[in-house]
Amino acid sequence: MKKRYTALMIAWFLHCISAGAGASSLEEENQGDVGFISGGVGIEERAALNNVRTDYNLSLLFSSQDSGEYFSGVSVRISDGNGRIVLDTVSAGPILFAKLKPGRYRVSADHEGQTIRKSVAVDGKHRAALGFAWPDR
Repeated sequence: MKKRYTALMIAWFLHCISAGAGASSLEEENQGDVGFISGGVGIEERAALNNVRTDYNLSLLFSSQDSGEYFSGVSVRISDGNGRIVLDTVSAGPILFAKLKPGRYRVSADHEGQTIRKSVAVDGKHRAALGFAWPDR
């Protein structure tokens, strides 16, 4: 029964995403050489982001590790291998996509004063994905 319920929920979610495709005001922003887009609040924004995700080589997702709640307003700072900051922004939703030059990067994400840092390698052929999950307080 639980597997069937889960399958039905996934099918419903995918239907909602496809029904809302193209209905969003999300626009790419730029800082220096880095193009990025963030959002994902609501079905339309998630659908719009899903439609452009292949244009970006790094995706970030922000959530609670306990409840699974998604977070917006996360401060994000990405530094290149030389420590130079290439992106410094606040996410408009739980998803942030970025276009980075191939290389190694350090990503810092801060939510309510708690910072999580992760390293990532970005190349020209594959998309890298990082998830940031904070414990509930």
